[in-house]
Amino acid sequence: MNDLIGAVDVGATKTLVAVRPLPIAAWANDGGTIRFPTPGTPGGLIDALEGTLRTLATAAGGRVIAVGVGTPGPVDATRGIVVHAPNQGWRDIALGPLLAAQLGVPVALDDDANVGALGEATFGAGAGTDPVAYVTVSSGIGSGMVVAGRIVRGAHGAAGEVGHLVVDAAGPRCGCGDRGCIEAYASGTGLERRARETWPRGRGPDGGPAPRTAAEVFRAARAGDAGARRIIEDGAAALSRGFAAIVATLDPERLVVGGAIGLAQPRYVTRAAHLAQKLTIAESRSRATIVRAALGGESVLAGAAVLGAGTPGQVA
Repeated sequence: MNDLIGAVDVGATKTLVAVRPLPIAAWANDGGTIRFPTPGTPGGLIDALEGTLRTLATAAGGRVIAVGVGTPGPVDATRGIVVHAPNQGWRDIALGPLLAAQLGVPVALDDDANVGALGEATFGAGAGTDPVAYVTVSSGIGSGMVVAGRIVRGAHGAAGEVGHLVVDAAGPRCGCGDRGCIEAYASGTGLERRARETWPRGRGPDGGPAPRTAAEVFRAARAGDAGARRIIEDGAAALSRGFAAIVATLDPERLVVGGAIGLAQPRYVTRAAHLAQKLTIAESRSRATIVRAALGGESVLAGAAVLGAGTPGQVA
């Protein structure tokens, strides 16, 4: 019976689960990934993960001996606790220990952006480079950093959390409770919130339905709507501050961008990258490389497998 590593990517709206045999030499989307809507409660999530992992292990003809989990944070990785996941309303949830108790195997848990950085640094666009930074642009804005193959967590587990860097103290309210965070402008939830503020009655200047989802805001901006273009430009400007902060502090060889919006809206990312160049020292702006995530939507899943494997020799 094969020894398997379970990999879990917990998102604000959906969760991805996969298993891989040891040692893990590469990452490929082999079609064995299961996704489902993220349950609203930690208990519901744990039950769903248990059933899904057992289903995948049976199909693979093996047994899961450890699990890696990437989840919105900040996270206390040492204790496996989700300290605060604003978009899910979770605080101080011992997700790692609870899942380990239910599965009967070790569980390693970390912030999803940290785990995405680990995946891209090991198997993706950052492979063979160092340091590597990863920014996910999705429902929220997360970022992670890997130096010499290891996640940089900082003294309080919040290193590199540029999504909640305040760029305007009088700006829109963010899900974390502060005002004017990068996430409040540049994330999917931020773009949608600004659309509601721009068109509070739900009607555009032409009397038609106003944009409400992030995808609709991007579509309206491409069609030339002035309000939508302003929202997108503000979002790109805020995101550029996050890119610049990472470049200025880490000087990464590769800054990888993923997440649903980061992957689906390359012009948005390119605009933010261009603006970021004007905010950094000349030596950095001429060398910093900002690229698309090579693993697509599975950066975090791949990193979770690496995190779960844990010991040297299990990742070839």
